[in-house]
Amino acid sequence: MTGEPGRNMLPPTNEDTCGPYFPIYFRDPALEDLTRVDSGVVGGPAGKHIILRGRVFDRHGNLAHGVVMEFWQANAKGVYRNPSQANHPDLDPWFNGYGRLRTGTGAYTFRTIRPGASEGRAPNITITLFSDGINRVVTQMFFDGEAANATDPLLSSLDEEDRERLIARHDGRTVDGAEVYLFDIVMAGENETPFFDDFES
Repeated sequence: MTGEPGRNMLPPTNEDTCGPYFPIYFRDPALEDLTRVDSGVVGGPAGKHIILRGRVFDRHGNLAHGVVMEFWQANAKGVYRNPSQANHPDLDPWFNGYGRLRTGTGAYTFRTIRPGASEGRAPNITITLFSDGINRVVTQMFFDGEAANATDPLLSSLDEEDRERLIARHDGRTVDGAEVYLFDIVMAGENETPFFDDFES
Protein backbone atom coordinates (compact mmCIF):
# COMPACT_ATOMS: atom_id res chain seq x y z
CA MET A 1 0.00 0.00 0.00
CA THR A 2 1.11 3.57 -0.58
CA GLY A 3 -0.01 4.73 2.84
CA GLU A 4 -2.95 6.62 1.36
CA PRO A 5 -6.32 5.03 2.24
CA GLY A 6 -7.88 3.26 -0.72
CA ARG A 7 -4.78 3.54 -2.93
CA ASN A 8 -2.77 0.62 -4.27
CA MET A 9 0.84 0.77 -5.41
CA LEU A 10 0.09 -1.04 -8.67
CA PRO A 11 -2.47 -0.11 -11.33
CA PRO A 12 -5.43 -2.47 -11.60
CA THR A 13 -5.24 -5.22 -14.21
CA ASN A 14 -8.03 -6.42 -16.47
CA GLU A 15 -10.67 -8.57 -14.88
CA ASP A 16 -9.76 -12.22 -14.23
CA THR A 17 -6.24 -11.81 -15.58
CA CYS A 18 -4.48 -15.16 -15.83
CA GLY A 19 -1.68 -15.88 -13.44
CA PRO A 20 0.28 -16.15 -11.28
CA TYR A 21 3.25 -14.97 -13.29
CA PHE A 22 6.80 -16.10 -12.76
CA PRO A 23 8.96 -13.25 -14.13
CA ILE A 24 12.14 -15.28 -14.71
CA TYR A 25 10.26 -17.95 -16.65
CA PHE A 26 8.18 -15.57 -18.75
CA ARG A 27 11.01 -13.15 -19.50
CA ASP A 28 13.41 -15.64 -21.07
CA PRO A 29 15.24 -13.52 -23.70
CA ALA A 30 15.89 -16.62 -25.81
CA LEU A 31 12.14 -17.00 -26.38
CA GLU A 32 11.53 -13.32 -27.19
CA ASP A 33 14.14 -13.25 -29.96
CA LEU A 34 14.43 -16.42 -32.06
CA THR A 35 17.39 -14.97 -33.99
CA ARG A 36 19.42 -14.68 -30.78
CA VAL A 37 22.49 -16.86 -30.36
CA ASP A 38 24.23 -17.28 -27.02
CA SER A 39 27.50 -15.44 -26.53
CA GLY A 40 30.45 -17.37 -27.93
CA VAL A 41 28.33 -19.53 -30.25
CA VAL A 42 29.04 -19.21 -33.96
CA GLY A 43 25.85 -19.83 -35.89
CA GLY A 44 22.29 -18.68 -36.26
CA PRO A 45 19.03 -19.48 -38.02
CA ALA A 46 18.79 -19.20 -41.79
CA GLY A 47 16.34 -16.71 -43.24
CA LYS A 48 15.40 -13.06 -43.29
CA HIS A 49 15.20 -11.44 -39.86
CA ILE A 50 11.94 -9.70 -39.02
CA ILE A 51 10.55 -7.79 -36.05
CA LEU A 52 6.86 -8.22 -35.31
CA ARG A 53 5.36 -5.31 -33.36
CA GLY A 54 1.83 -4.65 -32.28
CA ARG A 55 -0.73 -4.12 -29.56
CA VAL A 56 -3.28 -6.40 -27.92
CA PHE A 57 -6.66 -4.82 -27.17
CA ASP A 58 -9.43 -6.01 -24.86
CA ARG A 59 -13.16 -6.02 -25.64
CA HIS A 60 -13.45 -2.35 -24.62
CA GLY A 61 -10.75 -1.17 -27.01
CA ASN A 62 -8.24 -0.65 -24.22
CA LEU A 63 -4.72 -2.05 -24.23
CA ALA A 64 -4.85 -5.40 -22.47
CA HIS A 65 -2.69 -5.86 -19.39
CA GLY A 66 -0.93 -9.06 -18.45
CA VAL A 67 -1.05 -10.88 -21.78
CA VAL A 68 1.03 -14.00 -22.36
CA MET A 69 1.75 -14.60 -26.07
CA GLU A 70 3.16 -17.74 -27.64
CA PHE A 71 4.44 -17.97 -31.22
CA TRP A 72 4.81 -21.08 -33.37
CA GLN A 73 6.18 -21.08 -36.90
CA ALA A 74 8.03 -22.92 -39.62
CA ASN A 75 11.66 -22.22 -40.43
CA ALA A 76 12.81 -20.31 -43.52
CA LYS A 77 12.21 -23.41 -45.68
CA GLY A 78 8.68 -23.96 -44.41
CA VAL A 79 9.53 -26.88 -42.10
CA TYR A 80 8.14 -27.14 -38.58
CA ARG A 81 10.14 -28.73 -35.80
CA ASN A 82 7.74 -31.39 -34.56
CA PRO A 83 7.83 -35.16 -34.01
CA SER A 84 6.42 -36.00 -37.45
CA GLN A 85 9.27 -34.14 -39.15
CA ALA A 86 12.08 -35.02 -36.76
CA ASN A 87 14.27 -36.35 -39.58
CA HIS A 88 13.37 -33.80 -42.25
CA PRO A 89 16.50 -32.80 -44.21
CA ASP A 90 15.51 -29.12 -44.17
CA LEU A 91 15.26 -28.74 -40.39
CA ASP A 92 17.34 -25.82 -39.19
CA PRO A 93 19.55 -26.84 -36.23
CA TRP A 94 19.60 -23.20 -35.05
CA PHE A 95 15.83 -22.67 -35.08
CA ASN A 96 13.08 -24.42 -33.11
CA GLY A 97 10.16 -22.17 -34.12
CA TYR A 98 8.72 -21.55 -30.64
CA GLY A 99 8.68 -18.18 -28.86
CA ARG A 100 6.94 -16.70 -25.84
CA LEU A 101 6.68 -13.34 -24.17
CA ARG A 102 4.60 -11.48 -21.62
CA THR A 103 3.42 -7.92 -22.03
CA GLY A 104 2.18 -5.92 -19.08
CA THR A 105 1.15 -2.96 -21.24
CA GLY A 106 -0.54 -4.63 -24.23
CA ALA A 107 2.28 -3.64 -26.60
CA TYR A 108 4.70 -6.32 -27.79
CA THR A 109 7.86 -6.79 -29.87
CA PHE A 110 8.97 -10.20 -31.12
CA ARG A 111 12.05 -10.85 -33.25
CA THR A 112 12.30 -13.94 -35.44
CA ILE A 113 12.90 -15.01 -39.03
CA ARG A 114 10.32 -14.81 -41.78
CA PRO A 115 8.84 -18.30 -42.13
CA GLY A 116 8.79 -20.14 -45.42
CA ALA A 117 5.63 -21.62 -46.91
CA SER A 118 4.76 -25.10 -45.69
CA GLU A 119 2.95 -27.43 -48.09
CA GLY A 120 -0.35 -25.91 -49.23
CA ARG A 121 -0.04 -22.85 -46.97
CA ALA A 122 1.08 -19.25 -47.21
CA PRO A 123 3.87 -18.24 -44.80
CA ASN A 124 2.32 -17.61 -41.39
CA ILE A 125 2.93 -17.47 -37.66
CA THR A 126 0.50 -19.05 -35.19
CA ILE A 127 -0.12 -16.86 -32.14
CA THR A 128 -1.69 -18.09 -28.90
CA LEU A 129 -2.87 -15.65 -26.21
CA PHE A 130 -3.75 -16.11 -22.54
CA SER A 131 -5.40 -13.17 -20.75
CA ASP A 132 -8.46 -11.72 -19.05
CA GLY A 133 -10.13 -14.97 -18.07
CA ILE A 134 -9.51 -16.38 -21.55
CA ASN A 135 -8.14 -19.88 -21.20
CA ARG A 136 -6.58 -19.84 -24.65
CA VAL A 137 -7.29 -18.26 -28.02
CA VAL A 138 -5.37 -19.01 -31.20
CA THR A 139 -4.99 -17.13 -34.46
CA GLN A 140 -2.64 -17.01 -37.43
CA MET A 141 -0.83 -14.03 -38.87
CA PHE A 142 0.12 -13.65 -42.53
CA PHE A 143 2.36 -11.21 -44.43
CA ASP A 144 1.22 -8.47 -46.78
CA GLY A 145 2.33 -8.74 -50.39
CA GLU A 146 2.65 -12.54 -50.21
CA ALA A 147 1.34 -14.15 -53.43
CA ALA A 148 0.45 -17.41 -51.66
CA ASN A 149 -2.12 -15.55 -49.51
CA ALA A 150 -4.54 -15.76 -52.44
CA THR A 151 -4.68 -19.56 -52.27
CA ASP A 152 -4.15 -20.23 -48.57
CA PRO A 153 -7.08 -22.40 -47.40
CA LEU A 154 -7.58 -20.57 -44.12
CA LEU A 155 -7.56 -17.09 -45.65
CA SER A 156 -9.78 -18.31 -48.49
CA SER A 157 -12.39 -19.46 -45.96
CA LEU A 158 -12.83 -15.93 -44.59
CA ASP A 159 -14.58 -12.84 -45.89
CA GLU A 160 -12.43 -9.92 -47.02
CA GLU A 161 -12.78 -8.00 -43.76
CA ASP A 162 -11.61 -10.92 -41.61
CA ARG A 163 -8.78 -11.72 -44.03
CA GLU A 164 -7.47 -8.18 -43.63
CA ARG A 165 -7.43 -8.61 -39.83
CA LEU A 166 -4.91 -11.45 -40.19
CA ILE A 167 -2.40 -9.59 -42.37
CA ALA A 168 0.73 -8.05 -40.84
CA ARG A 169 1.76 -4.85 -42.63
CA HIS A 170 5.34 -3.96 -43.44
CA ASP A 171 5.91 -0.49 -42.00
CA GLY A 172 8.73 0.37 -44.40
CA ARG A 173 11.48 0.26 -41.80
CA THR A 174 14.46 -1.97 -41.23
CA VAL A 175 15.89 -2.07 -37.70
CA ASP A 176 19.25 -3.74 -37.06
CA GLY A 177 18.90 -5.68 -40.30
CA ALA A 178 15.34 -6.84 -39.58
CA GLU A 179 12.24 -5.77 -41.52
CA VAL A 180 9.47 -4.48 -39.25
CA TYR A 181 5.89 -5.76 -39.51
CA LEU A 182 2.91 -4.40 -37.57
CA PHE A 183 0.12 -6.65 -36.30
CA ASP A 184 -2.54 -5.67 -33.75
CA ILE A 185 -4.83 -8.18 -32.07
CA VAL A 186 -8.34 -7.47 -30.73
CA MET A 187 -9.36 -10.21 -28.31
CA ALA A 188 -13.12 -9.57 -28.32
CA GLY A 189 -15.83 -7.14 -29.33
CA GLU A 190 -15.85 -4.82 -32.32
CA ASN A 191 -13.15 -5.59 -34.91
CA GLU A 192 -12.31 -8.84 -33.13
CA THR A 193 -9.41 -10.74 -34.64
CA PRO A 194 -10.55 -14.09 -36.10
CA PHE A 195 -9.67 -16.95 -33.73
CA PHE A 196 -9.68 -20.64 -34.53
CA ASP A 197 -9.41 -24.11 -33.03
CA ASP A 198 -5.90 -25.47 -32.54
CA PHE A 199 -3.82 -25.69 -35.69
CA GLU A 200 -1.89 -28.78 -36.68
CA SER A 201 1.57 -28.15 -38.09
